[in-house]
Amino acid sequence: MERESWRASSPGVDRDAPELVGESPAWTAVVQALPGIAASELPVLVVGETGTGKELVARALHALSPRRRRSFVAHNCGATPDTLIESELFGHARGAFTGAVADRAGLFESAEGGTLFLDEIGDASALLQMKLLRVLQEGEARRVGDTRVRRVDVRVLSATHRALEEGLGSSAFRADLYYRLNAVRLRLPPLRERGRDVLLLARRFLADAAARLGHGPPNLGEALADRLMRYPWPGNVRELQNGCAFAVLVAGARDRVEERHWPEPAAAAVAAAAAGLHAETRALEQRRLRETLERTRGNKSLAARALGLSRQGLHKKLRRYGLSEAEAATLPLDAPVEAP
Repeated sequence: MERESWRASSPGVDRDAPELVGESPAWTAVVQALPGIAASELPVLVVGETGTGKELVARALHALSPRRRRSFVAHNCGATPDTLIESELFGHARGAFTGAVADRAGLFESAEGGTLFLDEIGDASALLQMKLLRVLQEGEARRVGDTRVRRVDVRVLSATHRALEEGLGSSAFRADLYYRLNAVRLRLPPLRERGRDVLLLARRFLADAAARLGHGPPNLGEALADRLMRYPWPGNVRELQNGCAFAVLVAGARDRVEERHWPEPAAAAVAAAAAGLHAETRALEQRRLRETLERTRGNKSLAARALGLSRQGLHKKLRRYGLSEAEAATLPLDAPVEAP
């Protein structure tokens, strides 16, 4: 019987830990290292190509750690503009700036007693790197606009697909921050190094996709299985998952998945990259809209000007993200803006 989960075979693994499917030597080495790393409380830098499962491993480390009953907070380091970094990391006090109508906890405070996962740390700006280094060195933080200093009790996990050490000499990444984050380095193997894990994962993803339609797990055709084993998987596990979803949900595979159901590799890779970029762009745009409306206290003329949009263009974007009614319910239309 194929082992579907490392949960069933790894001693000391908590039942709440997320599943990490695979039994190849490369993946087993990662799995066997997790309990010891999780118990150490040291900062961990998870490195690996895009799509190898870095956040899933970070969640497993949290679930296996003494902090499992507290929050796991994830943050994409490339998604925060410098103007919002301090508020995002440390929170702000009411009245700290225009639009700060209530106290707000930052990432470190939200993860208190738990784990803060800094995804794509290699994309962090110089300012974000400086702010992170300071809180990690001093073990304390202060909300923007507040005088009270709070002690920080957070375990920091970070991840990157970049070779951070190559940027240390050119100052692309701070060496002092790198050594703070890199107490334990955990490399995730790309899917092309994991042998028959490709088929284990494919069967799992096909079963998950079929379950969404109320069907049982389909069989994997031999010709397709051979093709999957020979493919280099530039998009790694994420690309495989997308292909399985396409075969069942789009191509209509039911009892058996054959080559004719599988998307063209280039099309699948492009679609996956475009979908990920589109989702990130939408999330960032929606957040910018909210933040700008807060700062202008709902004054849409000023918000449009700050965003470089016409008033009509702003209204279109608000409708697109379903913000028109929500914002209007809490923010007065064209209310006067108080001086900071």
